[in-house]
Amino acid sequence: MNGETKVGIFVLVGSILFGTAIFLLGDYSFERFYPVYAEFSDVAGLPDKAVVKLSGVEVGKIKRIYLKDDKVIVQLAVRDGVKIYRDARFLVGSTSMIGSKFLEVDQGTPAAGVLEAGTTVRGESAVPLDRALANAVASVEGLVKDLRGNGDLGQNLNDVLNNLKDVTANINDLVATSQPHAEKAMERLDSITAKLDAMLTKTDQIVDKINSGQGVAGALVSDQKMKENVSDTLNNLKDASASAKAALGRIGGYRTFLKWDFKYDPATKGSKDDFGIKIYPRPGRYYYLGGSNMLNKKDRVQGTDYETLNTIDAQLGWELNAFDLYAGILRGAGGAGMRWKPFFNSKWDRLVVIVEGSDFTRYRRIKGRMFRNPRYDVGVDVALNKYLSAGVRLNDLAEVKRVQYTTRLVFEDKDISYLLGFATLGSLKSTR
Repeated sequence: MNGETKVGIFVLVGSILFGTAIFLLGDYSFERFYPVYAEFSDVAGLPDKAVVKLSGVEVGKIKRIYLKDDKVIVQLAVRDGVKIYRDARFLVGSTSMIGSKFLEVDQGTPAAGVLEAGTTVRGESAVPLDRALANAVASVEGLVKDLRGNGDLGQNLNDVLNNLKDVTANINDLVATSQPHAEKAMERLDSITAKLDAMLTKTDQIVDKINSGQGVAGALVSDQKMKENVSDTLNNLKDASASAKAALGRIGGYRTFLKWDFKYDPATKGSKDDFGIKIYPRPGRYYYLGGSNMLNKKDRVQGTDYETLNTIDAQLGWELNAFDLYAGILRGAGGAGMRWKPFFNSKWDRLVVIVEGSDFTRYRRIKGRMFRNPRYDVGVDVALNKYLSAGVRLNDLAEVKRVQYTTRLVFEDKDISYLLGFATLGSLKSTR
């Protein structure tokens, strides 16, 4: 092989490699794509050449991002043959909180028709993470300002409390009327318990005399078999009396509280109610069962209300000094929460901070909006007296961020406690 042939082969191989590099670096492809233009006000750091995903599947890429007037135009290259419907939603997605960005397309419905090549659609602008955090901090600062000053929060709470004035008066009358009956019932239980204690003492004395053969009873049962029969009978009486005493103690061991929450949402200018019962089988441990967001679904509201109406609450809770921890079903979904008294055992003991998390696997469309994050709520309650408290909440911080004013009414119902105590009598078994 002469020199010219070698040079020719070298040039040919170099040209092939050079062409291959240009093809790869230039992002050329043999696939066919059609253009779609998405118009945003803010793309939140979406880079050029990012991928386009339809319902989580990669279907194209971004060719170019540029400014047009006061809008950001994103030019999409969608793989030929992929159908996107006209009512599809275009938004900036992320693989994680700090992960890479991509353009996400939520598919629409076939009835809306297919999007044609070259169509310009309106994208849903994403709020950058730093701006969202700044907004959250500003909301918390506004909440603290309202709590300290005489802003709209104080006025709204004052209006709510005025509306509940008649209700609290009726509750006070109910509690005052029920108290004498409850006290009489407790006095009778104390009297019965004292008599049972006296009976147990006398029974022990009789059994001792019979066993030793003293007195008339001992003489009558001098026969060993008769003596054993009488002793067994008195021992059974003693066990029955002890079981009766334990049962009476069980009757008075429960405590029950009825709870009503009134919630006002300024965004929809509507209100909802929570109502339930809290049962303490022993101190520091409770069960709660009730209904949440109770409202007639036919009622009209202003704005969009994303709350799920007429759901169930069912929780198991533990009270540990300044903390009240609970878990179970919150507004029809699994979750947990905490009520914390930051000034426990002080003159500011009336203040309670509330933190809740629920619906941790939420990924669905509600009222036309796609929800992808769990629900997180924070709030503050202030006890006005032992029956009534009021406060404010910031609901669904990761999604719609709604403010809600609340009023809570709680009172103890001893009649239900007695019914629960009597219901447990069947579970008690006598021992020998």
